[in-house]
Amino acid sequence: MRLVALLIAAAFAVAGCGAPAGQTPVPRPAPQTVTVRLELAMDATGPQRDGVASWLQSRPEVASVAFESREQALARFREAYRDSGELVGSLSAADLPESFTVTLKADADVDGFVAAAQPLEGLDHVVPDEDQPPPD
Repeated sequence: MRLVALLIAAAFAVAGCGAPAGQTPVPRPAPQTVTVRLELAMDATGPQRDGVASWLQSRPEVASVAFESREQALARFREAYRDSGELVGSLSAADLPESFTVTLKADADVDGFVAAAQPLEGLDHVVPDEDQPPPD
């Protein structure tokens, strides 16, 4: 009977079901997401933009997609460089590309995603930014 109780206690300890009293399990770090910015070519057509959007929506590693128009890009640029006076004032929305900001799932193959996206028609740049927070 003692042997059975000892075996049961050992099984619970191995399975993690019987942590010793007073000990707290070590927390695992939260999975890291990666944000990738896909900038459209300045001369990208509407069908090319729509094709990129459809491709992004079909990808299993994509957690979210946010589209940024030229006007939104200009507003973001003006906010980021508001103290640069002449530089900000000289730009128009037509000077900036439309883009998609994509948040990949934590277990995504970032390099594989970037490599698969680069040949899409209408794209100019595909840039992963591991330090950039996901879009709101």
